[in-house]
Amino acid sequence: MQELLRRLPSLNALLERRTVKGLLRHWRRDVIVNLARGILDEERSALRRGRGLSRRYGQDEPTREALLGHCERRLSESLESLSRPKLRRVLNATGVILHTNLGRARLSERVADEVRRVAGEPCALEIDIGSNRRGSRNARVGEWLQLLTGAEAGVAVNNGAAALWLAVRALATRGRSMIVSRGEQVAIGGSFRMPELMHTTGARVVEVGTTNKTSARDYAAVVAEGDLVLKVHPSNYRIEGFHEEASLADLAAICRERGAHLVFDAGSGSLYDYGQFGLSGEQTVAESLEAGADLVTFSGDKLLGGPQAGLAVGREELVQRMARHPLMRALRLDKMALVALETTLASYAEAPERAKPALPLFDALGTSVAELRRRAGALADRLAPRTPEGWRIAATRSTASIGGGSFAEHPVESAQVECIAPSGRAAEALHRALRRGDPAILARIDDDRVEFDLRSVREDELEELAAGMERAFSEISPARGSKALERRD
Repeated sequence: MQELLRRLPSLNALLERRTVKGLLRHWRRDVIVNLARGILDEERSALRRGRGLSRRYGQDEPTREALLGHCERRLSESLESLSRPKLRRVLNATGVILHTNLGRARLSERVADEVRRVAGEPCALEIDIGSNRRGSRNARVGEWLQLLTGAEAGVAVNNGAAALWLAVRALATRGRSMIVSRGEQVAIGGSFRMPELMHTTGARVVEVGTTNKTSARDYAAVVAEGDLVLKVHPSNYRIEGFHEEASLADLAAICRERGAHLVFDAGSGSLYDYGQFGLSGEQTVAESLEAGADLVTFSGDKLLGGPQAGLAVGREELVQRMARHPLMRALRLDKMALVALETTLASYAEAPERAKPALPLFDALGTSVAELRRRAGALADRLAPRTPEGWRIAATRSTASIGGGSFAEHPVESAQVECIAPSGRAAEALHRALRRGDPAILARIDDDRVEFDLRSVREDELEELAAGMERAFSEISPARGSKALERRD
């Protein structure tokens, strides 16, 4: 063991290698040095473990030259990997339209063009050009939010959780309570847990009711002047059966009577009636305000179909308290997110009554099932002769979803190409090969089936999807046989 460790090259020896000297002509020296130190530490640990050395180095007792060459190759490969952007392009064939891990809402070409424009040149971010005085970066977004929701004022921060946190922090005055139902202390996604978020605001949290039943009487028993009542959208879960919750209208009446503030965290939020897509049960932000909410917070990158942002609309006094809060500076949007949000909101304003805004989210939802089935059939026809031995391919019906915690109980009818592998291991091999492609392809995998749902794939991406699937099949099985096409409706 000690002999092997002595064979491991020193940092200086590694830096003297010809390949590494070439890398030093194109990369900062401290980047290469720090990366090389990490590699040497990892190799030292591997040698101490003493297991799998043959697989790692090609021999059970690697020579000093073998270790040096191995570290040299790892350094080159690591730099090559780092030179590729982490945010690599992905084709989303999962059927989840607003996929959180894939950046949620796509931006329209118009929005993307505006982002590119302000990214590369100076812009009037915080200056009023007319008066040549300092202006508000939220001014135009606030105008659009007022016009689109009927609110007195609106403000934007960097995400939905931040909008809710800032609202509570700014409105829950010292010595007063923040009242929330036990049934609405939700946990969403990675580390978003409502109780923990609320406690970080410094507000005195008072829970009322039970997990499954909270009535207006429960709130009325504790609400006092100056308190803040928080109602939370359940997002991606539902309580069914023996269940009761207080409506916004009921809570608004209590708050008006007691002189308290009512804040509604609408989660995804919506500026559009999604009923024409068969999606119901979600109030629009305007409807929530009409029901009596003093302030509504919601996200920009979910049902709004825009960039990551957190929005708050409602009474001007309350919105201004958020805007003037010292922590607003830490949560504000940069110029690229602001112009993306502004242009997204303009797309809503420019859509006539009941017309769909010109945004990719609505394009995905508006594509007919018949058209998706036609696309799936054409893709299956193309792939069938190229499917490896033992595999079957089928164009089938499927169920997609909105994603992002939106319309959790409403599946969306769709169509897919289903690849049925001879084994679960073969399906996993195909899934890995798809992810290694450029662009990477993400599909659903279930035991021996890999499924490509087309609801989340744009029509102009179908050719890349087909080519990527062909490459992946070729990678896992170079010898390809002709297979009969199978359709199941």
